[in-house]
Formats: sequence, C-alpha cells, structure tokens
Amino acid sequence: MYLIDGELRADIELDAALAALRGSLPDALAAEPEVDAVLSCAERFADALAGAERHPLLDEAGRAQLAAFCRREALQAKLERELGERPFSLRRPDYREPRFEAWRPLGLVLHVTPSNAALLPFMAALEGLLAGNVNWLRPSSSDQGLSARLLAELLRHDASGRLAARVAVLPAPSEALPRLMADADGVSAWGGDAALSAIRSQLPAGCRWIDWGHRVSFAYLDPAAAADEALDALADDICRFDQQACSSPQALLVDSDDPSAIHDMARRLAAALARRAPLWPALTPDLQEAAEISARMAFHKLDQAFADDQGQVLSGQGWRLAWNMSQELAPSPLFRTVELRPAPRAALARILRPWRTHLQSCGLIAPAVRLPELNRALLAAGVSRVAPAGRMHDGYHGEPHDGVYALQRLSRRVSVSLDAAALPGHAHLDAPPAEPEGLAALPVMDKAAFQSQPANGKAQLFFRSGGSSGAPKLAGFSYRDYHRQMRAAADGLLAAGLNPATDRAMNLLYGGKLYGGMLSFFTILDHMGVAQYPMGGPSDDDFSEIAHFIVEQKINTLIGMPGTLHRLFECENKLLRRYGGVRKVFCGGEHISDGQRAYIGSFGVELIRSAMYGSVDAGPLGHACPHCADGEFHLLAETQWLEVLDMDSDQPAASGESGRLVFTSREREAQRVERYDLGDLGQWLDGGCACGLAAPRFRLTGRHGALLRVGTIFVNPAALTEKIGLPMQWLVDNADNGGDRIQLLADGDPWAIRGRLLEEPMLNEVVGGGLLQLDVAATPAAEFRRHPHSGKTPLVLDLRR
Repeated sequence: MYLIDGELRADIELDAALAALRGSLPDALAAEPEVDAVLSCAERFADALAGAERHPLLDEAGRAQLAAFCRREALQAKLERELGERPFSLRRPDYREPRFEAWRPLGLVLHVTPSNAALLPFMAALEGLLAGNVNWLRPSSSDQGLSARLLAELLRHDASGRLAARVAVLPAPSEALPRLMADADGVSAWGGDAALSAIRSQLPAGCRWIDWGHRVSFAYLDPAAAADEALDALADDICRFDQQACSSPQALLVDSDDPSAIHDMARRLAAALARRAPLWPALTPDLQEAAEISARMAFHKLDQAFADDQGQVLSGQGWRLAWNMSQELAPSPLFRTVELRPAPRAALARILRPWRTHLQSCGLIAPAVRLPELNRALLAAGVSRVAPAGRMHDGYHGEPHDGVYALQRLSRRVSVSLDAAALPGHAHLDAPPAEPEGLAALPVMDKAAFQSQPANGKAQLFFRSGGSSGAPKLAGFSYRDYHRQMRAAADGLLAAGLNPATDRAMNLLYGGKLYGGMLSFFTILDHMGVAQYPMGGPSDDDFSEIAHFIVEQKINTLIGMPGTLHRLFECENKLLRRYGGVRKVFCGGEHISDGQRAYIGSFGVELIRSAMYGSVDAGPLGHACPHCADGEFHLLAETQWLEVLDMDSDQPAASGESGRLVFTSREREAQRVERYDLGDLGQWLDGGCACGLAAPRFRLTGRHGALLRVGTIFVNPAALTEKIGLPMQWLVDNADNGGDRIQLLADGDPWAIRGRLLEEPMLNEVVGGGLLQLDVAATPAAEFRRHPHSGKTPLVLDLRR
C-alpha cells in the first residue's frame, strides 16, 4: 500500500510513485517548516484516537500509546528539549553580535524501518515532520499497509492541507533501496549490525547516515539493596516485552565477586521471575529463536559440568536464568532469558568496555547513598540511560534516545553573518507568522471578559491587571509565557535603538506589589546581555543617589516612566548637565509629552523613544524603531496577532481608517488572550518600514469606551485633555455635599483651563447646578500623582469610595 500526497494507492508501481514525488519535491523542500500545523494535526489525531471506542488497525494498548505520543504537549516538549524553543527562528544567539543561527530541516529523509515494532514507522515519520523534513517511509514487508493507513488517517486531520506533500510511504523491496536513496539528504535506518552495514554501503555520497542499531541493556545491583520488591520490579522489566525492546535487561551484573553472594542473587532473581512471569503475556519464539535459546542453555550446562559448581542454569515456566563467575557482560538470546554475572565496582569499566558502542539502558538497584557514584560510573563506562529497576521501559517527553536527540540528527544547524551596520535593529530574520488558526470564529473579548476567566493550572507568575480604580485583578503567566514574551520584547528594544554591546542602562521603573514593570525590563535586559542597574523608581522624590550612580557608573541609558525621568532631570539638574553622558531615554507605561521631551532633550539626550507598547494582561504588543513617529509601533508578531476592527461591528475596519485594536497572544499557556479588545484605537500603516523589519506597523489614535461618569453625565478626559493641549491629570473624588468632585492638576493657567472646560454645555450645566465640583490647580507635570503600585502617572485616578 503506497501513500502519495495523502492518498492511499494500491494501483501504482514504484517508478510511477517516484516520478510523482520527484515532481513536487523541490517545492516541498523550499517550504518553511510547518511546526504549528504538525502539532495541531497530531493533537486532533490524538483526540480522534482517544475518543473512539475501538480502532480498526490498533489494539487498545497501541491506540493509547499512539495517542500519548501525538499529544501537542508531548511533541512540543520533545521539540523544545531537543532543538530549543522556536528552533527554526533565524535569530541572534547573542544580541551583541550580527550573527544569526537556526535549525533547518535536513531535507528529504528516507526512513527504513524494522519489522519488530509496529508503530515505530509512524512515529519516525511524525518525528521527521516535526523537524520539518520531507519524509519517505520504506516499511518492512511485515507492515502490511499499517503505516500507510495510519499516516493517511493522520493527514486527514491537517487543516493546513500542506503536510500531505511531506509524507510518502513506499513499500519497495530491498533491492530497490538505491533508487529511493538517490534523492535522499539523509537515511534513517533501524536494524542489526549486518543489516545496517548493508544499507550504509549503498548510501550516496554526502547523504547523512542516521543509524538506530540493536542495543544491549542490563541491570546493576548492589546486594545491600536487593529487597524482594526490587527484584520483582526487575523481573517485570524482563518480562514486559519479552526482552524485545532495546531497553529490556538482558543481564544482571552484581557488585560482588563472592560466589555465595552471586549464587544467592541468582536464586532470589529466579524466585522473582517465578512470581512475576505469569502476570505478563508471553511471546512464543519461532523455531530458529527457540533453537538458539536451547543451544545457549546447553552450552551453559556443559561449561558448568567442568566448573566446580561455579554456575548453574535455573528455569521455570517460560523463563531461564544462567549464572557463573565470569566477570563479563553476556548478551541474552532473549525471550525471558537472563545472564547473571559478578561485576565489582572497580572492574565495571573494564567489563563494559567491549560493549561500549552498543550499551543503552541500565536498571540500577543500589542504596540511595551510592546512587550518585554509581550513576557517574555507569555513564562513564558508556551507558546512555540509567533508570530504577521496574522503570527501564518508562521514558519522559524529550528524553534522549541511544545517547542522542533524534530531532538533531534529522536537522542541520545553519548560520548567517552580516556586517554590523547592515541590519542593526534586527534580532531575527524571520517572516511574520500566519494568522492563528480558527480566530475569526471566536468572539471579541473585553476587559471584563478577560478578568472573568481565571488563570489555569499552568500559571506560575502573577501581575496586577489594572487596579487604578476598584479592586485589582491578576493576570497569570507560565514562566514559558513570560520568557517568550520578554524575549520578543528584547527583540523590540534592540529595534528601538538599545545597543547591548555599548549601552549601560539604569532601570528606573517601579516594581513590587504585583506590578511587573521593573521585573519585566530586568528580564528583557538580561535576555539582551546589557550591562544594567536595576535601581527602580524612587519611593520618595530623593533622586540624589540615582544621579550619583549615573555619573559614577558612566550610565548612558535610562528606562523609566516619563514623569519619573522628568523629575530626575529636574531635581538633579546641575549634576546631570555637568555629566552630560545620558544619551538614550526609553519611556514606558505612559505617553511622553512634548514638554517633557524638550526638557529631557536639553540635557544632551540624543534618543528619546517609547520602549514598548503593551498591557499587563496581554504582555508586550509593539515596539518602536528609528523610523516610527510618536505613537507608531511595529507589531511584536512572534508573540501577538493584531486585528483592527470597526467601531460598531467585529468586522475589519476600512483601509486607512481607525478602529479598535484587538490582540491575540500566540501560545499563551496560563490564560487565554484571544481577540482581546484593550480599549485602544489605532490604524494600520501601509507600506514597508525603512528599518527593514517585516513586522506590520500600526499607529495609536486614542481610546474608545474611555468615558468617565461624574455628576450624572459622561465626560471623556482624554478628549478634553487633548482639547486643552496641556499636561493634565484628573483626580476624581467624593465631594463634601455627597456629589462628585474633579480636581484637575494642570501645567498651565488654572482659570483659563477651567473656562475652556466649561465651554462644554453639559459639563457647564452640572457644575453650575452643583452636581459636580470642578477645581483646577496649577501643578507641574513632574508633580502629578503616581499610582502607588506601578509608579505610573495615569490620566485619571478615580478615588471615589
């Protein structure tokens, strides 16, 4: 049974199949790796397997095994463990150097699979897909179409429709292998030494050889830990797969050279096998296998006839145990046949040396105090994997196999070097990812909807979500969520102009009390490798210590709230003007006014720019670059998707028109952020950016739904502040007469400002009628009220009880 482009074909010959595949091969190899498509497809396939009462091709154990292997979480853990997070992202390993590295698919991989593991061909092809390869599978003659049918079933769950061109099953005879290899960039083959040597001898020049040969596993026992429970567990490892798995113990080596101790361990293991063997269904060896077992046991008995009782063969129903005093690792003829030998710790490396290239797992039975020493000794002797007895067949997601990571063998490491001046703000060279699957069918989520769905069990890190008025809510992140978003933000800060190779940055953002400003930027600067000073925002207005460190440590870059930075330069005017070394200022948390920009610039600061646009809930969303005007940002496309939706419907806004900014966070584990309306208005910016970044750009144009109810009416503080054209802060409180009171802090003439505000008819009416008290106080912007937790200077502080 052939599988070609997702279709099962019984009516095709090998030549025709190869011709069809070779025609589409260049396009398939040129396509970018489809990691998310593979993960989504496999997850849907796993759901279908788990949800079915029975499967026509699989027994219950096989169905459960395949469903567990295909789970998104398991495959993602494997991918990240073996190749790292976002392995195909062509990015700088070091932000200070213009060098980029990534994993890339090997290309076309031919998988030549064995007959003794029915599900291995499917798993091999799925691993090849996960590494981004085009995969041709040549199953064994005993496969009988199983792999083709299972892979066809998998591909029916591919919503992208692009994976079918990356998988083919070609049940060709052995003599046709050279024709399959002719196109391969790598050949991955399973089998014994002779079979693998035969395949390798036909390999084309330059084709990567990925061999998975037979391996020998054993158990090692310190007699001090030889409890019956441990020996029963070892017996289970022997019987579970009848020693057909590479992880099955073929021998027991005992840390002793005392014949009485070895004899005692043999007797006790035989008793354990007698207890446990009946609990496991047994395989029946074929005639040749049975003959090998009989011959081996006969030779043991013959040897023992001349060995002065220094060995014995013990046997029971379906199992055999042969022991003697030779210090060696002796492989078994399998089918519950165990070789037991002495192996004192001092001789362990010598005993294992002949088998070093074939060793796989060791089931270790020893007192806890000896475990570190014995694990080190076993690994040094060539063992690739150590596990407790009873768990030799149990792995974990992402565990190395035979001492290597499979996905690394199926991939190649690539690099790009650039001149330092070529793309200075580019942290990576990736194209923006596609729209998240199924997004249009989801409802738009507002702030209340976000806060009504709590973080799930994966949440490990919590920050305040809002809280300027009312009880604070929490936004939850897993550490994976957090570090993924902070790395994307680090990419954005590089694009904004921070140079990790030369800049020395002081972090003046506020932190603590569940506010993440200072902590987030600490992590961002850590990712970038920047020399940083995490000072934090001052709890009082004493900036003398901060200014002292800026001068002493030759700091040239400041990161903080505009209000904090303005106040710093104002309070330490003489010292900072004399120093003149601050060259860059990155603002966060709020808008920097023209007055603040001009004042800070008067100290010789050459670059004043928004560090980031984002929210606590959704994380960093956009970043500036040298070609962005105020309020313009590139989307952080690696972690976020943006829609600009019409004001009155959930349809896209007309081209060039402002609309609601609605964000979706990619791969957010701990809390769902899908089509989240933050309350900001904006519009797309057409055309490419002169900085060369491919991520789309947008411009903030205001807020919607930002009406404040005071004195029985709604007012729009942002619109009124914009109308006045001066820095203002609205403090809303309860008036003495039981109504509402607005105290406006304004950097200007209070009477002129009050008069202009009262030009608004509704506002004039409620103030004149005593329903609203309006006071305006002349206050420099640097003295506006800060939020007690974040240190921000919000436009509105609602203090009503």
